[in-house]
Amino acid sequence: MHMANMYMNDSYSAVRQADGKVLGRVRAVVKSATPQAGVKDFRFFVDPVSPVPRGFEDGEKFGFTGFMSRIGFGYNSFADEESALANLESVFGDCFVSFTPSLRNNRYFVLDDMVKEQGTPFMEEDRNYYPVPAFGTEEAPVFDGDINKFCHHLLTDRPLPGLSKRYWNNDVSPRLIVAATRNYENKIGPWVVFAPLYDEAFDSRVIGEGGAYFRVKNRGQLGYAVVDGQNSELSSHILRCAESPLWFVPEVFLADLRLNLKPVPRDADLLKDCGVAVNPFADEAEEEEPVHEAREQMTQRALDDLVQSLGIGASGEEAYAPRRNRRDPSPIREAEAVEKAPVSAEIHQEPAAPAKELPKPFTEGDLLARLKEAAENDGLLYAEKDLFHFHISMKSSRLVILAGKSGIGKSGLVRLYGRALGLPESQVRFLPVRPSWMDDGDVLGYVDMKNMVYRSADTGLAELLIDAAAHPEKQYIVCFDEMNLARVEHYFAQFISVLEKEDHPMIRLYNPSLAPRLYNSEKYPPEIPVGRNVLFTGTVNVDESTCHFSDKILDRANVITLSQCHFRDLLKLSPQERKVYKEITAEEYDDFRVKEGMGLNDKELELLDALNDAFTKSGMPYGIGFRVAQQMGRYLENIPEEAGISRGEGLDAQLVQRVFTKLRGSADQLSALLSLSDKNTAEGLLPAILVRFKALSDFQESQAVLKRKAGELKLYDYTM
Repeated sequence: MHMANMYMNDSYSAVRQADGKVLGRVRAVVKSATPQAGVKDFRFFVDPVSPVPRGFEDGEKFGFTGFMSRIGFGYNSFADEESALANLESVFGDCFVSFTPSLRNNRYFVLDDMVKEQGTPFMEEDRNYYPVPAFGTEEAPVFDGDINKFCHHLLTDRPLPGLSKRYWNNDVSPRLIVAATRNYENKIGPWVVFAPLYDEAFDSRVIGEGGAYFRVKNRGQLGYAVVDGQNSELSSHILRCAESPLWFVPEVFLADLRLNLKPVPRDADLLKDCGVAVNPFADEAEEEEPVHEAREQMTQRALDDLVQSLGIGASGEEAYAPRRNRRDPSPIREAEAVEKAPVSAEIHQEPAAPAKELPKPFTEGDLLARLKEAAENDGLLYAEKDLFHFHISMKSSRLVILAGKSGIGKSGLVRLYGRALGLPESQVRFLPVRPSWMDDGDVLGYVDMKNMVYRSADTGLAELLIDAAAHPEKQYIVCFDEMNLARVEHYFAQFISVLEKEDHPMIRLYNPSLAPRLYNSEKYPPEIPVGRNVLFTGTVNVDESTCHFSDKILDRANVITLSQCHFRDLLKLSPQERKVYKEITAEEYDDFRVKEGMGLNDKELELLDALNDAFTKSGMPYGIGFRVAQQMGRYLENIPEEAGISRGEGLDAQLVQRVFTKLRGSADQLSALLSLSDKNTAEGLLPAILVRFKALSDFQESQAVLKRKAGELKLYDYTM
């Protein structure tokens, strides 16, 4: 029985199994284990030598572990560790292994699908192997050796069969790919390398609907080169997997595979480009869509138009819904059939028929349209900009706080967003905050030392986080409702730390040393990884019954104050029956995120420096830290084109959400920064800075906030 299956029956219900394969070496160490009385087993360890998935980085330091009984040695096979190690080294000492990494109770396991691979002459010297997708073999090349067809799939963004999540993790950006072909006239073959001509790697997302996709960033130029698979010097450093469609290449030799790259011809005819006189697939090539036309349709909007022109559903929602009956082949089966099918007259009579069955890709614009539609169907009135700013904040920030008048719809917006994502109620958790909450034990739970069990809190948050860790493919939302009824810094302390970390953050339920003594430690592990598939949000009211936020909270959150819409606009709404939308996976949601770069240009950074200088001159303990600047840049980079929000408007919104939320104090304290003139206009260092940088934005929202705060200073001698 597979280790994964064994753990699926636990009350904890899940080993977290990663996508993709990792290359490793078995360590010359074993440890004895006693799974039950009278049964002896031995634990072995594997050190990874290729990249591990996100969230498994500690496995590089500590290694991955497994049991010898599960790799063919059986129980009670050896008297002691010395004899067990000798047998382990005799089998795995001079070779690599490939395996699927998994995580359970903070231990990194090798699943039972571990495969013994060959060794290489330089395996003791080479380091840092990198996975390379390899399509076909010299004996069975991809598409029966039609390298032009393979190239056409790359250029027209069609799926390539054979590579799936079983072998590839989308956290890894492929540097290059290789495809086997036949040796035509000794001018091309047996292997062809494809790589971005002017970039280091393809886009990170590889596995998608129907197979694997390799897209050059920013629609750049694709290059190719012919590789001699018999090159003994290069091949002696490359590990070709026995069962997986992968090569593992030391990073220092990736450049050798990219040597002699030249541009792929626009018509995808590599055979002609290499001087092959006769193309045995010429008739089939005539049926392919012209590449130059397909390349001009690679943007998402143009691709949507193309799909609609092929007769797929009229609306994005209908097109995205499953359209196949039980007897229809899946897209993967169709792609495999295309690969294996011989060239025949029947194929020519029905060219490209399977392409019409592809569903319309779900875009971020479709999600925004869902959000607006769901609000109208429910008879809810929100400003469109509030809906869009909330979405941008949710995907770019780890914590989003909704503020506004009581009854304006803060909690309703969170529920609305969950419905637009198609999430079931079990994946959206509302936690009504109580004034009595003093620490995270009130939110998560505590250890009952008398009965030696972990008692989870009635919020159900611990169970949701465990479920989210077990199902990283699903999206979850946690909302702390009325979160400032208690001191947020007290009960939210652990979450503040989680929001700080980018790499594998963990929530601790109890000290790990207690785990062996607790009866239900299998159900409630001492620590729970919190991935990007969990979105945290909160709602707040500001009145005499609530507590104010400290800067440590405001530094980690986007604070959105919802606009008060006009009641007469309610007459324009036409509530309809609530729709049930198809659920968006965590992977699909993550694809909407832009994660790279600082995100701020020189002029924007100059603006932040000017604001910091003003805060310093005023003597107030405010400031824009590096974390805030980085998150502001991330917000600006994540504004989707479909939202219709300019960069200037986004910058204006970020100043309101991130900077001016901390502007509070007495009139004397803030006099240098802000005051209200006799002409009822805001004056001081801050309004002057916004005027000086008006080329970036009109700062309409920021000016309004500053004027309101200046009015409060004049009226109450204080602003919050």
